[in-house]
Amino acid sequence: MALQLSASAATVPPPRPTPPPPPAPIGQPGCNTTCGHVSVPYPFGYGPSRCYWPGLNLTCDTSHGHPPRLLLGDGTLRVAEISLSSETVRVVPTGLIIDTTGDLTSPGWNASVEFGRGFREHGYLLSARNELIVTGCNVVATLSADIVGEETTKIVSGCASFCTKSDHEDVGYIYDHHEASYTAAFLASSGVPNRAQARWLYSGNHTLEQTDMPVSVVVMEQGWIDNPRKTAEETDEFDEDAPPLLLDFAVAQGLPPHSKGNSNCSQDVHRMVCKSEHSDCVAPVAGYTCHCKDGFEGNPYLAGAGGCQGELPLHSTVHLEVQYKYIKYMCVPV
Repeated sequence: MALQLSASAATVPPPRPTPPPPPAPIGQPGCNTTCGHVSVPYPFGYGPSRCYWPGLNLTCDTSHGHPPRLLLGDGTLRVAEISLSSETVRVVPTGLIIDTTGDLTSPGWNASVEFGRGFREHGYLLSARNELIVTGCNVVATLSADIVGEETTKIVSGCASFCTKSDHEDVGYIYDHHEASYTAAFLASSGVPNRAQARWLYSGNHTLEQTDMPVSVVVMEQGWIDNPRKTAEETDEFDEDAPPLLLDFAVAQGLPPHSKGNSNCSQDVHRMVCKSEHSDCVAPVAGYTCHCKDGFEGNPYLAGAGGCQGELPLHSTVHLEVQYKYIKYMCVPV
């Protein structure tokens, strides 16, 4: 009896997909690079001193429940986002608003609010993408700053809101809902914000104005007052009722100062600060900043895999220019 053997072709399993490469590091080895929902790229950091450039140290506060809060300076500023490409830190401040809701002010009322040490001691500068917002009737507000390179504090801009009194007592004040825009010739990158002040435009009794329209003054990111919900949804760290503020940052401590009006970095400073071989160094008004060369992306402050990598399509190339910035101030007598 003959035996017939049959062989079946072995089934070869399909190749397993290649796992994606791990994300490029954004901080120094062994350092935490997140706090709550916020990414913390070098030169920022918290924890051991090797994790950040001197002066750009932050605090990850875990004492107020979950998620942790990333704080700048003395804790009066909560960090919501750090952008190396735009060289800004988006923060949610506390105590930077003048609000008289529910209070009747005296005829000689003059309110003043100082900015915290988070500004003054750490050298962050007010970004050009902020607005000074005033609500109320017949009120003038000013913003003062410590000018870089000068020893005096100067008023850098201000605006006023006006209301017309009605001839009919039951109407009160007539409000102009048209937004008046003002542009101040103030270099945003040269001033450390010091304080905001507000006062009545003229002496006398202001009970009617105060009753109809409480006074408030705040410095906030441009566009937030027009669409706070959209801005709040951009990051989990935002509260719709908490106006954000943009700060410019630069690496400064431990580095030689550059000459006024010169936006170029020396070769020594470039090597010390901008570690990526595909990075450029620029010198704004105070300190130095780095960015990736055209066609590259990543962290210009890091060498190796975390630095500026790859060539991007031309349409994705980001062109950065160092230029003087002007703040647009807005009065809103709503």
